[in-house]
Amino acid sequence: MTAPTISVSTRILWYRRMFIAERCLISFAMGIFALLPVYLLSIGRDEIFFGSISAAGMATAILIVLISPSLTRRFGVRRLAPIGGLLYAAGCATILVNEFSGVRATLPYFLSYMLQSAGWALHFTVGSICIAALSSDADRSSSFMAYSAFSTLGVTCGPLLSSLLTRFTGLGTLDMFILAMLAATAGSALSSWAAQRAANIRNADIPNNASLARDLFTLLFSNSAMFFVLVLLSASIYTTLINFQAPFANNSGLRYEIFFGSWAIAVVGSRFAIGPRVSRGAADRILPLLLGGMVISLLGFHYSPGHPVIYAVGSLATGITYGLSYPLMQAEAVRVTAPQSRTLVQIIFSLSYFLGLYLFPFAAGIVSVHLGYDTLTLLIAGLALLQTAIALLGYRTPRRKPASTVAGNKG
Repeated sequence: MTAPTISVSTRILWYRRMFIAERCLISFAMGIFALLPVYLLSIGRDEIFFGSISAAGMATAILIVLISPSLTRRFGVRRLAPIGGLLYAAGCATILVNEFSGVRATLPYFLSYMLQSAGWALHFTVGSICIAALSSDADRSSSFMAYSAFSTLGVTCGPLLSSLLTRFTGLGTLDMFILAMLAATAGSALSSWAAQRAANIRNADIPNNASLARDLFTLLFSNSAMFFVLVLLSASIYTTLINFQAPFANNSGLRYEIFFGSWAIAVVGSRFAIGPRVSRGAADRILPLLLGGMVISLLGFHYSPGHPVIYAVGSLATGITYGLSYPLMQAEAVRVTAPQSRTLVQIIFSLSYFLGLYLFPFAAGIVSVHLGYDTLTLLIAGLALLQTAIALLGYRTPRRKPASTVAGNKG
């Protein structure tokens, strides 16, 4: 008897699951480092210092995303796939060495965050390219829903598990940073295994004769441009909620575990329970509706100090609206773009994401220190209102057909 053969579609599904598992593990490591602002406050630093190292991380992340087309063309997606997790693990190791040495020098904090940012940027960009390459037009939206769901699951489980372990086992924050390093390393190993075996990954490489500068510039003024702006604003809201949640809760008489638990349930649950229906609906109606709902849910944080029920409801509502809107933006950016250009669209999408993710904490840190968290919560609600206006206006503006003069059709 011969051993049963595994169909190509089944193999692709398993490879896709490997990349989803990698995203969950690296996001878990990232979630643990959401406690870094609290740790820095405990050793005498402030929110502005965290905003400064975040800005340094932003510069590194943006550099990685900007050179990722050249990296992809030179080394290929297959070789780049595991590097992001390794860089993130190196960033974890850097801060651990600094802390265990007892010196707590300033420079290693910047170096650690820059390495982590570089690792997350490369993983975020290349991982999305791999998921797109392993998905068909019919299931790409649902694939991004699952990818984003497990990303959020990892980010929220990080601080929740850390809280439980430090409270009931006697472990410290530095022990959690060790756990983050191990998780990132494990994720890198998974993507390396999958990338070496998935033939579809090679199809995502950018041809050597591509005109990268011209094609990137063309995409900035294409139908995808609106979604680049929307994801930048979404990332600004997201990074504020995640990175400033613990100090906000401490100042408001709340437990940050309420947010992370509610957020995880809402984001993951909505993406699996409602996500497939949303992905089949009319995005020009659903996306503005979700963003408008996010405005209301974010206002809940403004009125939540001293009211854990409002805090929990606001967290749930924000998790649902953000959880469904973000992958819809990503799927829409791909949908309105010619197939040959989708790898570059993912790169610009990542660039927009990281601009918000790493630049906005500096502004949020200044606002929280000088104007307070009441103002900061109103600010992010205002960003969501701006998103809603852009989406309403953008979908009502006549759209051009996807451009065909892109990198992929020159090879």
